[in-house]
Amino acid sequence: MVPSHDQGEVVTVVIPMTQYYTKQVYFNLELGDIVSSNTRSIFDLNFSCDDTSTIIRLNTANFAKAAKTMFENLEDVTDTVGLVWKFDKSDGNPDSTVFGNWISIAGDDTTYRNKVWVINRGIDALGNVLGLKKIKFNRLIGGKYFFTFSNMDNSGKVDDFVEKDNLYYYSQYSFINEDLMQTEPEKFNWDLLFTQYTTLLFTDGGLPYPYLVTGVLQKFDNISIASDTSMVFSDITLSDSSNFYFSTALDKIGYDWKKLVGDVNTGSIYYEIKLNENYIIKDYNSYFYKLRFINFYDPLTGEKGYPTFEYQRL
Repeated sequence: MVPSHDQGEVVTVVIPMTQYYTKQVYFNLELGDIVSSNTRSIFDLNFSCDDTSTIIRLNTANFAKAAKTMFENLEDVTDTVGLVWKFDKSDGNPDSTVFGNWISIAGDDTTYRNKVWVINRGIDALGNVLGLKKIKFNRLIGGKYFFTFSNMDNSGKVDDFVEKDNLYYYSQYSFINEDLMQTEPEKFNWDLLFTQYTTLLFTDGGLPYPYLVTGVLQKFDNISIASDTSMVFSDITLSDSSNFYFSTALDKIGYDWKKLVGDVNTGSIYYEIKLNENYIIKDYNSYFYKLRFINFYDPLTGEKGYPTFEYQRL
């Protein structure tokens, strides 16, 4: 049931991801404001803070990938020959995470795979290679993830842990800082994350390939989103919400509200917004919002990387 409330005004918001998409930006729909932002390459891993969760995710904003080795000792891994690299899927399905089988829990029986993983940390916003790390996830005890990582030549070995904090959905860890980097806001303080992220695209022949895209991810719980291209944005009302299918996939809004048009040969290419792409969002308070994008460029400088949308509480 939707709480009694007044319908909001249509609000226009510009998100400053910057020209090279260096920033990840968190937005709160109810407040109508940016609640925090961070440099996208500042962390490497996401650790779930849910009481019963064992999920560990890569920072897909960096095009990071990982591969499981056959070894159980960190020192035995010296190269990447023969490794099969994998990416986390962008829909957030926990069954499709690279590290999904690092631990197995069946009743009171907990089994650790004890394998060493190699992580390709990806690239930063300017295309600089971030390098390799090898890691072993040791234990999850008392709400703490214990792990050991090092460089490929066994230098820089670190034993560390990340403790769950139920104020957040995920906590972030940085290999470079060798410390927790809590970039994600508290769980009820944000709804949408504007960021680059890795997704799976397909060639004309149907072959899958990972690709770095720029778009929107929703938070990991208590929010669902529907999309529509048949209605005029201004005509959508609260009563229409019952006609839509709502999804909890993290990339339901995603990146496909814009398209690249122009002539690649002449360099005259630009992003064009699909103005008929409407999104209906249900938040954790059961309020509904409608949203559509109207620009991808800074209104003052003309630089790309400034997604602009209009939205309204229904």
